[in-house]
Amino acid sequence: MRQITLGSLVRQARGTELLCQLLREEHALLRAGQPDAVAGLEMSIQELIRQLVRERESLADALQRSGFGKLGPFLEGLGEAERRVFETWRAKTIAGEQESARQATVNADLAMALWKQSGALLSHFQNQVAPKERNTYTAKGTWRDRTATATLVRGRF
Repeated sequence: MRQITLGSLVRQARGTELLCQLLREEHALLRAGQPDAVAGLEMSIQELIRQLVRERESLADALQRSGFGKLGPFLEGLGEAERRVFETWRAKTIAGEQESARQATVNADLAMALWKQSGALLSHFQNQVAPKERNTYTAKGTWRDRTATATLVRGRF
């Protein structure tokens, strides 16, 4: 049980460290304006998160089968030196999760700001292209007087 638990903690710590690196790379790609690369990297990030969740669930199941509800009671039954090793990996996992959460928040804020900026720029371009006068030529090349109000049907009764 000790080897299973330690192996799971090590995999989780290294997985969260990799997640931090991927999120930093995503941030760099966002700043560089490479949306295709960001989309590909996002798929890798999502898969890594799924694997980390599965790893955590498998550890919880293994602890449950051994009669421990959580990791804390399991660690209480270990010797001082061995417990220190487990707690070190546990602390690395928690630190990696917190760093990943911070970086994900920064990335989300940056992505939202870029989205808003793109929307505002698109709106500006549309306003520049749209005709200023209501009376313009139609696609057929004829002059058209547009009404000031919206109408669905035009004609006589």
